[in-house]
Amino acid sequence: MTNNVRTTGQLGPILKQLRKAKGWSQIELGKRIGLSQERISVIENHPERMSIDQLLTVLMALEAELRIEPRNFLSAKASVKTVVTGSLKIKPREPW
Repeated sequence: MTNNVRTTGQLGPILKQLRKAKGWSQIELGKRIGLSQERISVIENHPERMSIDQLLTVLMALEAELRIEPRNFLSAKASVKTVVTGSLKIKPREPW
């Protein structure tokens, strides 16, 4: 499963989905990474309040990874000015 994330609002539900797919409560995830249940709740409901370090720690615990790839170029018909931006793709990590 691959998820494209372009806003912080899209990130929280994906993290929650990954956690629930493992059958973990917020308490269980928190114990695994040394954070309180309250902090996990904030991360899932307000992902803009977490650091990149916390994001990577959560993803590691959930056996997911962060990939940054350029978006496809907009077609000339869709836009006079082509803008290159990045997007985040989060998908489960492959086994080692």
